[in-house]
Amino acid sequence: MIADDHPVVLMGTRAALEAAGDIDVVGEAANSDQLVDLLASRPCDVVVTDFSMPGGRHGDGLSLIDLMRRRYPRLPVVVLTMVNNVAVLQTMRTRGALGLCDKRSPLTEVAVAVRLAAAGYPYLSDSIRRQFDEACVLRAPDVVRLSAREIEVVRLYVSGMSISQIAERLSRSVKTVSRQKRDAMRKLGIDHDSRLSEYARERGLSS
Repeated sequence: MIADDHPVVLMGTRAALEAAGDIDVVGEAANSDQLVDLLASRPCDVVVTDFSMPGGRHGDGLSLIDLMRRRYPRLPVVVLTMVNNVAVLQTMRTRGALGLCDKRSPLTEVAVAVRLAAAGYPYLSDSIRRQFDEACVLRAPDVVRLSAREIEVVRLYVSGMSISQIAERLSRSVKTVSRQKRDAMRKLGIDHDSRLSEYARERGLSS
C-alpha cells in the first residue's frame, strides 16, 4: 500500500513497484485519513508512505508512524522522504520505520526496500546511509540536542501550522507545544521565528 500527497510521486511509485514484477499495489492514499481507512479495510504486507503528508486528521510524520505501529505492530513501514537531517531520520527508525528511501534517489530503490521490509530486514537509501556514516564521524549535527517531540513541533511549525493547530494534531496542550517550541529555539540559540524557518531549511528539518 502506498501513500503520498503528490499525485506524480504516487504514480511514479506505483509504476516502479509494478515494474518490479513481484509486487502488487493494493491501495493508494493521498493523506493519512485515506491510508488509515485503507489499512482498516484491506490487508497488505508493507506500507510505503511519504513522511510529510499534511491534510489528514490523523497527522503525518512521526505521529502517523506511531499510529501505524500501535495499530499494526507487525506491519513493516517504508518511509519516502526529502528530509536530510540525521536526527530526524534516526528518530523515524527508532519509532518504527523499517525502510528509509530518499525521494531524490531512483524510485527503483523502493522495490528493493519493499522486498527487504516484507522479509523483516531494514533498508536505507545509499544517500541516507552516507549521512548516517558521516554523522558518526562528525558526532552528528547540533540539532541532535533536540528531543523527538521538539523536532516534530519545529517541523510542523515551519510547515506553516500554528501552535494551536500543532497541539490539536499531536494531541498535546497548547501550553506544552509552546514550551517545546521555545525549548527547541533556546537549545538552537535562535531568538526569532523567522530564523527558525531558515535554520530548519538549512538543517533539513523541513521537507
